[in-house]
Amino acid sequence: MKTDYRKSLAAGLLICMGCIVNLKAGGGIAGAVLFSAGLWFVVNFDAELFTGRVTRTDYDPAGKLLMLVYNVIGAGVCGLLASFFLPEIREAAEKIAAAYADPLKVLWQGVMCGICMYLATTPPKEGSRLPFVVYGVVLFILSGYGHSIALAGYAGIARGIGWWVIPLAAVGNAAGSYGVRWLLRRS
Repeated sequence: MKTDYRKSLAAGLLICMGCIVNLKAGGGIAGAVLFSAGLWFVVNFDAELFTGRVTRTDYDPAGKLLMLVYNVIGAGVCGLLASFFLPEIREAAEKIAAAYADPLKVLWQGVMCGICMYLATTPPKEGSRLPFVVYGVVLFILSGYGHSIALAGYAGIARGIGWWVIPLAAVGNAAGSYGVRWLLRRS
């Protein structure tokens, strides 16, 4: 399957909207639950989110990398605009972005978030996907795990603080997703 740049840009934008509402709500459980709306829209509108599709075999590696780039652009631009129009959230975004300073910690946090994202975005055999999306997002937000696209949103809001961690978090996200898929023996 070929990566659709519009759906990939939209996924980044929707995840950044989750970042914004998390910051506006002051974080915590309320912010984490509200953040899940961004992923819920991604899932329901079939937007192409790297962290939700990295293990899919219908995309080639180059397509997945392109999806990641478009996601980061969508989230980063949305975040940068939010930094101007919602300046009250910039300081909180700077604190989040600054917390990702240790490369080994970022990699581990990325792996753990990848597990959460695989579980949140892999369709259940039957029933609603909503609980999977909400619980997966709440788990990664409250645990401080590193979601590469959310980090792009926070870095945009923080006007560049923390950009360097995005590729490392993406590698961790992919490793966590592939690892848990293998452990659960899902194709």
